[in-house]
Amino acid sequence: MPHPDAKTALARALRDALTTTPLSKVTVSGLTRSAGVTRQAFYYHFSDIRDLTVWVFKREVGNQVATHSTYDEWSDGLLAMLVWMQSHPEETRSVLSSLGMEEIQIFLHKQLHSVMEPIVDELSQGLRVTEGDRMFIADHFTLCVLGHVSQWLSSGMTSDPYILTERISRILDGQVPHALTTFAQKPTMTSDRKSVV
Repeated sequence: MPHPDAKTALARALRDALTTTPLSKVTVSGLTRSAGVTRQAFYYHFSDIRDLTVWVFKREVGNQVATHSTYDEWSDGLLAMLVWMQSHPEETRSVLSSLGMEEIQIFLHKQLHSVMEPIVDELSQGLRVTEGDRMFIADHFTLCVLGHVSQWLSSGMTSDPYILTERISRILDGQVPHALTTFAQKPTMTSDRKSVV
């Protein structure tokens, strides 16, 4: 059984290697030597260097977002995620190439939704909002942010992440509480509450 920290050691080795070497020139033997693990340990965890790169990307991006899951801090998490991707363009492009935009969007939706859901929960305290409406609101705002992030990735991450984050933050400012209040005042009709004709 490989050492339990092999994945982390390999991730660190990849990060170090990429400071001086293009991803296309990074080798498994170089990474295992630097990480102090065997080739067997590498292949136990990862099928190839791209697989390791995807794992590192998902972990790093997930960490950037997850540490800011409050209404006051969510934009800090978004900014940290965008800055990380722009600061690691070769890795980000490799992951986009390996996974494709659809899978990246699924991954990013999951990360962004995991932040938006507690924000909606936090802001819905004291409001009578149905579970279905709460989930819809969380998904709506997740998709708004995801749309901008997807466009930013598609356009080569060239625009300033600070400006993009500030614009997204400004346009969404106050919108989640407004949506929750609106749905609390008039819940969505469900199929079991059909209007009488």
